[in-house]
Amino acid sequence: MGKLNKTLFTDKFPKINSDTELARLQKKLHKYDPYYVTSGCVLERRRKLDKLWKKFHPFADSFFLKQYKLSFHDRTWEMYLGNILLINNLKIEPLDKGPDFFVDNSEYIECVICERGEKDLPNSVPELHFTEDPMDITVQDVPVDKMILRITSVIDCKYKKYLADNWEHIDKDKPFIIAINSGLLQHPQDYLGIPLIIKALFGIEHLKIGIGSGNTSFSFRSSLQKINSIKPIPIDLFTSETYKEISGIFFSDKTVINHPNNIGEDCIFINNPFAKNPVNFEKYSFFKHWHADKKGKITKLY
Repeated sequence: MGKLNKTLFTDKFPKINSDTELARLQKKLHKYDPYYVTSGCVLERRRKLDKLWKKFHPFADSFFLKQYKLSFHDRTWEMYLGNILLINNLKIEPLDKGPDFFVDNSEYIECVICERGEKDLPNSVPELHFTEDPMDITVQDVPVDKMILRITSVIDCKYKKYLADNWEHIDKDKPFIIAINSGLLQHPQDYLGIPLIIKALFGIEHLKIGIGSGNTSFSFRSSLQKINSIKPIPIDLFTSETYKEISGIFFSDKTVINHPNNIGEDCIFINNPFAKNPVNFEKYSFFKHWHADKKGKITKLY
C-alpha cells in the first residue's frame, strides 16, 4: 500500500470538555462517522487504535483508507480481528473482491458489525440510558429479541451475498466464517454465561428450573416475529443444513475501543455442526470455543 500515515486520525481534533462540545464537533464533521470523531478527541483511544493500525496496515485492502472515516466501527473491527490473527501467526491475505480475509490459504473470513437501526423504528434496538447521577435509578428492559434480530439480519445478509456470487474468484469448497461485532448494541448480551450469539444460532430462550427437583434446562424457539412483518425470522440457524455454507462464527460483543489488553480475549468461536466445509478448530484455539454437534449438544470449551 506504499508509505502510510502512522495514525488513523489525520484530522485536527480539539480538546473536548463536555458532551455539548462533542456534539458541536460531530455536527461540524458530519460527513464522518461519529465514532471516528469521538475516538479522535480522546488521546487514549487514538493510541489504542493506532497501535492496532501499526501492525495491520500492510494487510489492509485498497479501500480501507477511503472508507474508514465513514465506517469507523466496521473498519476498526476488521483491523482488530486482523491483529488477532497476525499475533497468532496466521497468514492473512486481504481481498478487494471477496470476503475481508483469506487465512492460511484455507478459509475465508467476512467481518460485519451490528448496528441498532434507525432511531424510533419498531425493530430498532433502543439506546442504552446512561447517567452520572447516582440517584437516577431508571430501569430499562434489555431488548434481547431486538438484538437477536439485528444479529440474524447481518448473518443472513452476508449469507445471501455469499450465495449470490457477488464475490469473484473464491473457492466455495473452503470454509467460510462470518466475524460479527455487536458492541454498538450497548445492552448486556450475556445471560447466565450464555452469549447472545448462541441464542441467535440455536434458539435458546429461557432457563427452566424444575420445582422440587432443582434440575435446570432451557426452553427453545425456532423463530421470532418481527414487528410489522408477516414472515417469522429463524433464530436456529445452526440446527440444520439450511445455512451449511457458513462454517462458523467469530463473535465479540465489545466495541474495539473497549477491547481487553490481551486482544482476542473478548472473542468466541462457534462452529456450525452442519457445515459443508468444517473449520479446523485447533487453528483458532486462541478463541473461546462453543462447540456444537448435530444432536444439539453445545459445550463451552477453552
